[in-house]
Amino acid sequence: MKRSLRRNIERAVNQSWAGPDAHRSGWAGVLLLFPDDAFADAPTWHPGPGFENCLAYSWLRSNGDGTATAVVAGVGPKEMPAYDGGVWTEEEVWTVTADEERLLEVSSLWDKPHRITWMFYEEGAQIHREPYATHPIAAVESYWENFEKVWGFQPFTLEYGRNPLGEGRHWLLLTAEPGWDNIPDEVDLLRVSHTLARAFNAKARVYSYDRARRELNGPIERAGLHGPLALKPIMEALDTLGRP
Repeated sequence: MKRSLRRNIERAVNQSWAGPDAHRSGWAGVLLLFPDDAFADAPTWHPGPGFENCLAYSWLRSNGDGTATAVVAGVGPKEMPAYDGGVWTEEEVWTVTADEERLLEVSSLWDKPHRITWMFYEEGAQIHREPYATHPIAAVESYWENFEKVWGFQPFTLEYGRNPLGEGRHWLLLTAEPGWDNIPDEVDLLRVSHTLARAFNAKARVYSYDRARRELNGPIERAGLHGPLALKPIMEALDTLGRP
């Protein structure tokens, strides 16, 4: 597997060559697809049938009667209504049912879901607030925070509110841009990708960089947000774990 992965990464780098900008030899990306049982011990929570995952720990359901219900976990007291004088000291989980069009306009669930607190001032909105610390979603987030401390990453399921690889599919996109000092290169990309693929029985897909679109080829958009620096904490974690 390692030999094949190396060849594919080298090919992707060559295909991505940046022409006259000679100090850049191109980008390469490795998409790791984790099997369904890779994180079998991870706790899960979902608000129920009909809810669509929007961004991070936020969900939306159209109720079919002109209203919609949104669930947003981990809303902090820096948001409304606390910051303008309300009493609020701990994070909460907000469930809000309101006019669908207005809920979507105000809450920004696909961008900044914590704006759900702005619905506090919306006439007719039904709002249920409960402590985050004792909610099941807190255990989910705690698991992944601890996982990241050990492995240096958290796998993705969503990208900007969509499931590009299927509902609930865990994945990780790693990229390298050879030719820049102090930035992980294709050797680091090979090492990390191969080690994680073995550790989690993941499939590895290699993609080159499309200079015209300024994106990696493949199903994951906006690849720059998963850029080369994402390799560094994983490399440090693997060194701590003693993995080659």
